[in-house]
Amino acid sequence: MSALNKLMARGIIPPLVHGILDYPLAAVLIVLPLVLDFDNAAAKWIAFGLGIGAAVLAVGTAWRTGIVKIIPPLLHGYTDITVTVALIVLPFIIGFESHTTALVFYLIVGGGALLAILLTRFEPRTQVEHAMRLRQAA
Repeated sequence: MSALNKLMARGIIPPLVHGILDYPLAAVLIVLPLVLDFDNAAAKWIAFGLGIGAAVLAVGTAWRTGIVKIIPPLLHGYTDITVTVALIVLPFIIGFESHTTALVFYLIVGGGALLAILLTRFEPRTQVEHAMRLRQAA
């Protein structure tokens, strides 16, 4: 697991940018399936559910952009990878690959998010906690 953690810490996108991008991604996953004409109800509600999960991750991650700050950044990264890979393969597993709008939505959102995740520098929680501590008076 240590080698994977090192790989996750080598990205070029800073955590602040990733944290900011989490909120629009959650909005896209929640709103667009309801607005677009998905021929498959399962595709609509799965994306909606994943969007709610993305919003929880965005709000709960221990980054500057998080509100609650209880989810370690590395756990956020591993969850992001799992969910975005699921977005890419779900149309083929569940069987809505013939529904063009849903398929294109899942592939574009999943592929774009996966690329952003792989380029993000996930710093360990200890660095975030260190930055959050109050400085002692001189």
